[in-house]
Amino acid sequence: MTFLSRRNLLIEICVILIQSRCILLISYWDLDTYKMKKALYLLFFLSIFIYACDSGNNPTVDTEQPDGGDNNGDNTGGTTNGDHDNFITGEVDSEGKIIVKLTPKEYVGTVELGQHMNSVRIPANYYTSASTLSGTELRNKLKLIISEGAKKLPYSSSSSDVWDMCESGDQNPDNASQVWQIYKEQGISKSAHVSGNTGWNREHVWAKSHGDFGTSKGPGTDGHHLRASDAKENGNRGNLDMADVNGPRTKNGSFYEPPLSAKGDVARSIFYMAVRYGFTVNETGGSGSIAYHGRLSDLLEWNELDPVDPYEIRRNNVIYSFQNNRNPFIDHPELVKYIFGDKKTAIWKN
Repeated sequence: MTFLSRRNLLIEICVILIQSRCILLISYWDLDTYKMKKALYLLFFLSIFIYACDSGNNPTVDTEQPDGGDNNGDNTGGTTNGDHDNFITGEVDSEGKIIVKLTPKEYVGTVELGQHMNSVRIPANYYTSASTLSGTELRNKLKLIISEGAKKLPYSSSSSDVWDMCESGDQNPDNASQVWQIYKEQGISKSAHVSGNTGWNREHVWAKSHGDFGTSKGPGTDGHHLRASDAKENGNRGNLDMADVNGPRTKNGSFYEPPLSAKGDVARSIFYMAVRYGFTVNETGGSGSIAYHGRLSDLLEWNELDPVDPYEIRRNNVIYSFQNNRNPFIDHPELVKYIFGDKKTAIWKN
C-alpha cells in the first residue's frame, strides 16, 4: 500500500470514529444541554467537510504519466505511461550493453504483438527537449536532435565507411565472423563483399532512387537504413516500395514484402529517414526521383508485428558510435504513432 493510500485510510477511520462518537453523545445527552449538542453537530458536519475536501485532491481518473528519463544503460527511475505498458526489459552485460542471444528470425517468434524491448545506453537527456511536444513541433525537434552533430561517412573508403558500419552493426548473433542478411535471414562471412550476383551488399532500405541521392554522403550513406543484404535478394527487391504482397520475399510491380523478422526494422528505418531528411511516407510510394516511400498503413502495422528486439537495439548503439546520432523509433517505438499514426495531435512525454 502506498503512502497516499495509508493516509486516506487513516483519515477515513478518524472520520468514522468522530462521527460515531458524535451520534452516540447526541443521542444520550440531556435536552437541557442545547449548546453542547450544537457543538457536536458542528463537529460532526466539520468531519464530513474535511473528508470531502481531502478526497477532492485525489484524482479518480487515470492520467498519462511521463516515461522514465533517458538513461546510460538502465531503465530504472521515473514513472511510465501507457505507451510502455507492454514493453519488456532485456538482459545486459556488466557494461550495460544489450545481450543478443537470438537472431531476428528466432526472436520474433518469442514475443507478442507490440511487445517492444526497452532500449539501453541512450545518452542522458538525449530526447528531453522533445518531451511534451506534439505534431509538427515534435517532428521538427526530433529532426534537430538526430541531425545536430551527426557524422556523414563515405560509402567506400580506406578509412571508416559503410562497409565497416554494416560489418559491425549487422553482426550475426550466432557467429561473430558473419553478418546477418536482412531479407534472406541467413549469415554470411563479413569478408564476402558483393561480387557480381554473389556475396552481400549494402542495401538502402529507403530506396536511393526515391530522392535520387545515390550513395552520396548523408542519405546515401546513413547507417540507420543501410543493411547487410544478400546481393541476389537485394536485386530482387530493387527499388520497390515496401508493403504486404504474398508472403516473405514476394513482390508485384510496385511493392516488395520482406520476411516478418525484417518488417519492423524496415518500417523504423523508413520512418527515421523521413524525419532525418524531410522525406515523405505515404500510401502510394515513390514515383521517379521524388522522395516518397510507402506503404504507410503497412509500415505502421509492421512496427507492431515485428517489435524492437535486442539485435536492433545493439545495432542502434553501434551506428551511434559511428555517426553520433540515433534512430528515435528504436529508442522509443511509440513515437511512430505520434509522428505517423493515430497520436499525431497527442503530446509525447519522455
